[in-house]
Amino acid sequence: MNNINLQVLVATMNRTDDSIVEQMNISCNAIIANQADRDEVTRRKTRFGNVTMITTPTVGVGINRNIALLASDADILLFSDDDVVYNDNMADEVIKAFQSNPKADVIIFSMDIVRNGNVTEKRHLKNKRLHVWNALRYGTYTIAARRSSLIRNNLTFNQNFGGGCPFSAGEDSLFIKSCFEHGLKIYSNSYVLGTCCKDSSTWFKGNNDKYFYDKGVLVRYLFPKTSYVFAMYFAVNFKRKTEVGVFRRIKLVYSGVWSGKKLKPYKEGK
Repeated sequence: MNNINLQVLVATMNRTDDSIVEQMNISCNAIIANQADRDEVTRRKTRFGNVTMITTPTVGVGINRNIALLASDADILLFSDDDVVYNDNMADEVIKAFQSNPKADVIIFSMDIVRNGNVTEKRHLKNKRLHVWNALRYGTYTIAARRSSLIRNNLTFNQNFGGGCPFSAGEDSLFIKSCFEHGLKIYSNSYVLGTCCKDSSTWFKGNNDKYFYDKGVLVRYLFPKTSYVFAMYFAVNFKRKTEVGVFRRIKLVYSGVWSGKKLKPYKEGK
């Protein structure tokens, strides 16, 4: 374990080159999975390691993450999005976290959230073992894993959920749940990877009808036996800004739960 290495797997779009590595301050090996209008693979060496950019005309964050995952070859994999900027010592600290906790298959790290140029939220975690009931709220850009644990259990991202997919979010929660289902040990860690900018999103269109329907589908996949209970709780207790009334929210999430098994996408007018 003294010579383990790290690879950052970045999901991005419409890049013409791999300069995102410098923009994100990646100080280790990296694979850039780039959705664009061509098929292309480029490679170069930096002073920190090897960078591979795989460009494909695919659509959907799940398949993009899987492309990077299947091309990976490092001991530790850190999943990422292109709106993250890492601290200078990130690579050393991530490797150190796995070296000091040999039982950990997956570690979820801390992150600062930036909006309009300012840190507005500090998602700082404690060093502890996580369980399925307290681990499903973390974004993919905070997750690192031992590659051997993922490959041994054939773990990949669901390609129906997330940006550009039929259902707008949830590939991170489904991935974490799959890790638990396969017996992986997951921990949180107090080290702050860096910052993640939340000024805008390519795919998010607001807390509208489709958002609530898609949440119903996700709940059906996360909690198949108790999905209606969780869907009701989510719809009634939703606190963020939305023009969708509570009774409409309940109808939409229940419709999503009911349709979830057959993966029927949302249609206007439901």
